[in-house]
Amino acid sequence: MKARTPLCIASLFLALVLVLMPAVALAQGEPVSDDPYADAITLPWDDGTYHVAVSMEGGSGKASISTPAEVTVAEGKAAARIVWSSPNYDYMVVAGKTYLPVNEEGNSVFVVPLLAIDEPFDVIGDTTAMSKPHEVAYQLTFDSASAVAAGGTASTSALPLPVIAACVAAAGAGVAIMLIRKRS
Repeated sequence: MKARTPLCIASLFLALVLVLMPAVALAQGEPVSDDPYADAITLPWDDGTYHVAVSMEGGSGKASISTPAEVTVAEGKAAARIVWSSPNYDYMVVAGKTYLPVNEEGNSVFVVPLLAIDEPFDVIGDTTAMSKPHEVAYQLTFDSASAVAAGGTASTSALPLPVIAACVAAAGAGVAIMLIRKRS
């Protein structure tokens, strides 16, 4: 019985190494993050979800990302949902942290911190579409002028409610004055 114990321990150790090895190799020395808001910029937008045009440069030109992208603002911090044109991206590195896909089927989808608005910022996408995995450098640029609140037509550049109320009141007062003058 004792002769089998070292074999069982060795088998258990090998199984553990095989399970953990991909995770260690995946991170490439970078910490894996599940909080895209930690490194995100603060935006002067109301908390909520927006659709924002995004452009991408870099890579071979074979892959693309969906635009507009979904940007979620929580407590002023912004994270972007990146949807690749390929299911072959197994991680992204943004601000020195590794982000894993948030989906299991279909094209690769990641939620990553928004590091800049109206300026390009660097990201890395690891693709498994080639003979071996390759980290590919890209630059993403999000266009703030294109931002539209999800589920509506309001944008981040919409007038605040008090300004709209003041305009409606002024227009109403103008109509009332015109009616009074017409009667006189």
